[in-house]
Amino acid sequence: MDDAQIIKLFFDRDENAIEQTRQTYGAKCNSIAYGVLKNRQDAEEAVSDAYLALWNNIPPDRPAVFCAYLYKTVRNLALLRYNAEMTDKRRANAEASPITELDECISPDRVDEQYEERELTDIINGFLKTLGESDRRIFVCRYFANMEYKEIAKKYGFTQSRVKMSLHRSREKLKKTLIKEGYCNE
Repeated sequence: MDDAQIIKLFFDRDENAIEQTRQTYGAKCNSIAYGVLKNRQDAEEAVSDAYLALWNNIPPDRPAVFCAYLYKTVRNLALLRYNAEMTDKRRANAEASPITELDECISPDRVDEQYEERELTDIINGFLKTLGESDRRIFVCRYFANMEYKEIAKKYGFTQSRVKMSLHRSREKLKKTLIKEGYCNE
């Protein structure tokens, strides 16, 4: 079933919409959630929460790219769950989320006060287009899918050192781009 048909099921309030979403995108959703949470049960719960969020948000939302909308929902809910767990100190010794590596590039209070999320998304998408294919894939794996260095290295046949250096250079380039656009102070 294609995305347009799945969206139509949501608009028709047909419960098969969730099952079709699960069949088509369930494995990737679980992978994204697990990349953030590192716990299968928590990942499954985050994905279930995402399906409920889809049910509640479609309609009125009509996503242009359904899988991107779904993956973003899964990732955001997994990050919320991760942050809640860290707040509860249930994982006091856990490694920080990869997204915190970008904190030096993006000033969250400036984004909240002065800029729309969409503008920042456009800038980051434009930045990603300037990267070479392998650097772009590494960046997306780390900061969207929250993959570990060793997972990325294994996936693309690189050394962990190559992955870390690529990410470091990409963050530096992103920071320069964001400074130029006024999203970050030097």
